[in-house]
Amino acid sequence: MNTLKKNVSKEEIDFYLEDLKSRFPKNRENYYLSYSGGRDSHFLYWFIKEYLKDEQIEIVSVNTYMEHHEILKRMRNNADVILIPEIKPFEIKEKYGSPCFSKIQDEFIERYQKGCRTEFLMKHINGYVFEGKDKKTYKTLFKLNNKARDLLLSGKLHKVSPKCCTHLKKKPLKRYEKETGRHAILGVRSVEGNLRKSQYKSCFSKDGTFHPIYDLTNEMLEAIEHEYKIEVPEIYDHILRTGCMGCPYGSWKHETQKELKLISKQQRNFVCELFKESYQVLGIEIEEGDTNGN
Repeated sequence: MNTLKKNVSKEEIDFYLEDLKSRFPKNRENYYLSYSGGRDSHFLYWFIKEYLKDEQIEIVSVNTYMEHHEILKRMRNNADVILIPEIKPFEIKEKYGSPCFSKIQDEFIERYQKGCRTEFLMKHINGYVFEGKDKKTYKTLFKLNNKARDLLLSGKLHKVSPKCCTHLKKKPLKRYEKETGRHAILGVRSVEGNLRKSQYKSCFSKDGTFHPIYDLTNEMLEAIEHEYKIEVPEIYDHILRTGCMGCPYGSWKHETQKELKLISKQQRNFVCELFKESYQVLGIEIEEGDTNGN
């Protein structure tokens, strides 16, 4: 990590922070920070409170029932408002299904399991080749991996859905936006994956959502944290990103397996029961006794 800090000068840090300052709209009272307590949203919290010295932007968190203790503590210490979802994790699993492969793949799977068989959907399930403007052929970027496809088409896949995030995180914030008329400031960065890279190419979305650090690199973020001594939770010494504890979406980088070793026995029992079927499909080992029978 020290090599990253050395590659960014103080002048570059100052230039980035001033540029970031210039991106913020003047009518800041019309915005709120969606504060998860994670690394990116906490950087924006620091920037708003310490660099901008702004008191107009409200800090809003959602207690999803799935946060790490260290992250939940940050939310309680820093948020002006903490929202609670209307539906709990096991209720979401029962009604919609479990997250498994990725949000985009699970969206395709959920449609198929509900009976959809459109040509568009089947192309993404089976994978297809298209011709680009350069007359070369390319495979579609968003398609099911082979294991997901084979289990789905054979009818052996459990009930799958990406709606966990929708009900635990997005819906409470949408209700807040409707009640207050405020727009969200999101700490999302395009370096975090292909989907985000395609979604976030400028500061504003059509719905008014503001994501000012969409182009912030890992090197610059770490350099600013180091320069200004911004607190980074200890859990980031072990995993790259935080979100809902034990979420299967972290399995592709083995983050889920690491995470299960970092949480308490009670928390591990909870998430292993909640995501049991997805863990089995993904080959994430559950130690004997790591379910609570919910």
